[in-house]
Amino acid sequence: MAIRIVTGGISQETNTFQHELTSLEDFQKGSSRIDRGQDILDLEGTGTIYGGIIDEAKKNDVELIPTTFGRAVPGGPVTREAFETMRDEIVEGIRNAGKIDGVLLGIHGAMALEHLPDGEGPLLTAIREVVGPEIPIVAPLDLHTNLSDEMMEQCDAFVGYKHYPHIDTPETGARAMEILLATIKGEITPVMAYTRVPLIAPNQSMVTTWQSPLKKAIDRAREIEAEPNVVAATVLGGFPFSDQEFTGVATIVVTNNDKALAKQYADELAQMCWDLREDFAIHPTPIADAIAEAMAGEFGSVYVLADISDSGASGTAGDGTAALKGLLEANVRSAAVAQIMDKAAVQACIDAGVGATVTLSVGGKHDGLHGDPVDVTGMVRLIHEGGFLMAGPMGAGTRSSRGRTVVLEINGPGGIELQLTDLRGHPNDLNFFRAFGIEPTERRILVLKSAAHFRAAFEPIATKVIEIDAPGISSPNLHSFNYKNLRRPIFPLDPDLEWSPER
Repeated sequence: MAIRIVTGGISQETNTFQHELTSLEDFQKGSSRIDRGQDILDLEGTGTIYGGIIDEAKKNDVELIPTTFGRAVPGGPVTREAFETMRDEIVEGIRNAGKIDGVLLGIHGAMALEHLPDGEGPLLTAIREVVGPEIPIVAPLDLHTNLSDEMMEQCDAFVGYKHYPHIDTPETGARAMEILLATIKGEITPVMAYTRVPLIAPNQSMVTTWQSPLKKAIDRAREIEAEPNVVAATVLGGFPFSDQEFTGVATIVVTNNDKALAKQYADELAQMCWDLREDFAIHPTPIADAIAEAMAGEFGSVYVLADISDSGASGTAGDGTAALKGLLEANVRSAAVAQIMDKAAVQACIDAGVGATVTLSVGGKHDGLHGDPVDVTGMVRLIHEGGFLMAGPMGAGTRSSRGRTVVLEINGPGGIELQLTDLRGHPNDLNFFRAFGIEPTERRILVLKSAAHFRAAFEPIATKVIEIDAPGISSPNLHSFNYKNLRRPIFPLDPDLEWSPER
């Protein structure tokens, strides 16, 4: 008889400094979606966790029983209605599945709710209450997980991403399925240990395309995974823009029935992160300096200016104007901006029509934390419904959308091409430009509202990537945030803190 595994989940990364809640409707627009039943199985072959989960299930003749899988772009806390609706669908699907052997859960790890600081823990608890203590539950985790006690109490094994940008999502999904199958077959008895480090870190210090402090710890985790009796070793950078007691860096090690060994390695990885704490600081470049460097570059150069403080992948407004203002003040040519979210500006361009010249006040309207509105005059070159297929290292084969999208040509042909959108997004694929008639390899400056995911697709074409200093709720300056719930003391907010795992 085939092994029967139920799957589903809820995945969203929550920025608690974003005042707009993430509603059930938000899970169903733009790049967000709720997949049910066969729609989950149709994710086979995509660059998602289910691309790996389904592939591994098929290799092992697993009967994979899909329930509900909701995923939303990063944003504010998830509404109670949205969470409970999807939670109840998942639980009901498990109840209706009959006899099952295990649960493979698709979650993020940094979801917060409007009424609770932790979304994943309560979801796991609800599932555990249905399946009981004997049915194993395994889940892959995003590298930016904020690990709660409830998550650890209710899951049998976690395995986290090891790449940022997250180009290993299918691989991690497959590994989670491997661990679950080995558990079901009695080949392993997974036990977990974890260690929280009193450390919050900017996202950019977790990037694994260079030897960042987090990558050094992840490299050691890979070595630990090769040791006898170790099932998985995970280093979590945490998501610093979620104001929770348990926010921050953490480590998890899963072993085959050896709790002491798991704790030994979790402590070792935690100590390594702590020893590297000073290296997690990020120092972005002033915008004017970044633009000047780019314009002084050789002919044919492509400079990526990353607006890391207004990153759609971190749940920001996506309407920051500091970079655009800098381009205008420098009278830059051969520049493309992805993107500024401004529904009113999009509508004005649509009303005017393609070819019309419009004068608009764009951006800076959502929360006042990402710069002031900027006046621009340009020609409406393109009006697009906004959807396109991803083709790069992240999410290949999946559909992305930022809603209605307009390309505004400022300062004539070859000037500044500004994308205005209905919805925020995070440009992590070259098709964020190509789908809208802009060839990124032929522009001197590309402004991207992204913390790090852009690197997977854009680093190969970039002469240089420059992280710019701009205002916003994904700023690497963690001292600028008004934390109220975060445990203290914690580094770098309390720079004189002394700590070791034994204390």
